[in-house]
Amino acid sequence: MFLNRLLLFIMALCLGSLLVRIHLPIPFLLGGLLTALLCKTLTHRSDVSWPKQWREYALMVAGYGIGSTFTVDTWNNFLAELVGVAEATIVILAASIALAFITAKLARENLKSCIMGMLPGGMTLTMLLCEDDKEVNPNVVMVMQVLRLLGVVITVPFLVIWLLNAHVTGSSVALPNHGGVHWLVVVPLSILGSFIATKIHMPTPKLLGPILATAAFSVFDGGVQPVPFWLMAAAQASIGLFMGMQLDADRIVKTEKMVPYILIGTAILIVVSIGMANVLSARYGFSLVTAFLAMAPGGIAEMSLAGMSMGENVSIILTYQLVRVLVINIFIPPLLAWWFKAKQA
Repeated sequence: MFLNRLLLFIMALCLGSLLVRIHLPIPFLLGGLLTALLCKTLTHRSDVSWPKQWREYALMVAGYGIGSTFTVDTWNNFLAELVGVAEATIVILAASIALAFITAKLARENLKSCIMGMLPGGMTLTMLLCEDDKEVNPNVVMVMQVLRLLGVVITVPFLVIWLLNAHVTGSSVALPNHGGVHWLVVVPLSILGSFIATKIHMPTPKLLGPILATAAFSVFDGGVQPVPFWLMAAAQASIGLFMGMQLDADRIVKTEKMVPYILIGTAILIVVSIGMANVLSARYGFSLVTAFLAMAPGGIAEMSLAGMSMGENVSIILTYQLVRVLVINIFIPPLLAWWFKAKQA
């Protein structure tokens, strides 16, 4: 088993290196994702997997890398653009919930399952909620969340290059070094952030904990150095491999009727994101690519890493994505519980 995983990892790094040469963003993450999909599609082996623990270690590395870009300007941007952040969050959530209602009606599927499956940025929490809610179909939620995330991660980087004329200025792996405390010194802080976030039940603690801890230290101390190229490449590959392994053929077969609606819904969410991105870009003056990555219904790590590779304003992307994830994970569960309880009364 270990040798199989080592081979997968080497293949992901090789494919990622190829994607670097053709100037694609988040190359090693895409390399890991495509390696996993090819492996599962071509070999049809059910014993091939990628440990969740390895993915979580990789998220801590990515969290440090993203948090290290956080500065005093990020906080000032948040305060100055509070209305825009709120509007962006409301728009993407409203669009997601509306699509969930339409999908549930057309596919004749459980409404609560469709809402949980369509929420952008709530994959970890929704899967945990499925375990405690017998009304929810976990197959529907898993397939909807995974297909949406994969669709966004694969299509958004290409859209911003070909549709918005963005240019890859780096690999999203070799992060800019602006000096500051050496990254090894801050590693314990990243681990501590992950530990505290887990203890207080923060959503996606292995990512958000290091992001917040490193960001706070960066703002307080004036900056930290990025992690080395090889470590960020390995982390991206591990995240991509885990994402690709989540797409299970058996789950898709069980929810086959849902797939077209999921793909169309994801495309609509991306179109809504582009529309709102134009509004934000015109209002606040940052680039359309930055605004689009901030709005895109993908993950914090994936969209922030894509922004790094294109030289975009990662602090803006991080701020919008982070607020949305926190809103989804803190406020949506009790609202859903209240709504469905009121309907049953």
